[in-house]
Amino acid sequence: MKNIRRIAAALLCLVLLCSASAALAYSFADNYPLYIVESYQPNGYCYLYDQPSDITGRNLGRYNNGAFMKVIQFNAKNGYAHVICQDGKVGYVHNYSITQYMDTYRRPIYRIYSTSPAGYCYLYDKPSSVNGKNLGRHNNGEYVEVLDWDASDQYARVQCWKDGKYGYIAKTALVYAGDSMPYDDVAYVNSTQPKGYCYLYDKPSSVKGRNLGRHNNGEAVFIINWDADSTYAQVECMDGKIGYINKNSLER
Repeated sequence: MKNIRRIAAALLCLVLLCSASAALAYSFADNYPLYIVESYQPNGYCYLYDQPSDITGRNLGRYNNGAFMKVIQFNAKNGYAHVICQDGKVGYVHNYSITQYMDTYRRPIYRIYSTSPAGYCYLYDKPSSVNGKNLGRHNNGEYVEVLDWDASDQYARVQCWKDGKYGYIAKTALVYAGDSMPYDDVAYVNSTQPKGYCYLYDKPSSVKGRNLGRHNNGEAVFIINWDADSTYAQVECMDGKIGYINKNSLER
């Protein structure tokens, strides 16, 4: 009788443990709010930890900007969010490194138009050209998505479309372009002849048109008129140039 009771108690404990484990099992398919990584400290990615601490927590992996996560609890502890990643890992990330996906819709789009210095501006990791780290040069005509226009008196927090980097650009170097992408249709360069790149022309012809520059596979272009010509589409490139690219070199 005692053995039966012991077996029954052990089975009950096992059931309770299984129930507890099931309750703690999370899936990316669960109905939690969807977030996206938008990290600027460090810039471009964040780390997942098994505890809400980058000191005592074990690093479970790096997640680049643009990665999706489901948030179980945003302010879980110590400024960390409890999340489920698309690869199934569960852990903690800094809550400032993620943004609710629905909040990323219809952010205002600006174009770089700098006169001082003329033709370009710099992206910084802080709203300061003195205290901020220079993250790279961006030329006039490039598009940026404004996350926070009032990040400081002189700087807006932006994401640059050309390289996906987040940082701060002087407001004086930006002009308003609209509340959405300049064109609804986007294509990507995917050329096989020549392999790896294509050319932009000022006319829909490689013979009569003037070569405006080379564009490599993977670059995004905005479609102005796909049927501008039987062979060529009229496009705007990320550097702001408008011209014609052979449709065979583009993938929609």
